[in-house]
Amino acid sequence: MVILKEWYTVEEAAKYLGVSRRTIYKLTKEGRLRTHILGKERTRRFRKEDLDKVPQPLESGAEQREIEALTALSAAGDPLLAELWSNKKDAAYDTV
Repeated sequence: MVILKEWYTVEEAAKYLGVSRRTIYKLTKEGRLRTHILGKERTRRFRKEDLDKVPQPLESGAEQREIEALTALSAAGDPLLAELWSNKKDAAYDTV
């Protein structure tokens, strides 16, 4: 029988998201992560559904597409630009 966990401590939430405890507190303070404070000791608990709503880092495929978009207007990405930017007048800057 599999028991699905619905409530997480700060440490468990950090491990679940793959971040530090400090990041959990920061996300809570910024209002990006909802927290539930329990009892006199002010123990924090996080619901799984709230943790799943926190934005995750870009996946490697998305990062690659972003890099390609940024290099599209470079000498490496456009041969015409490479030809325009490569000339004798600017040769001194090529060695820097």
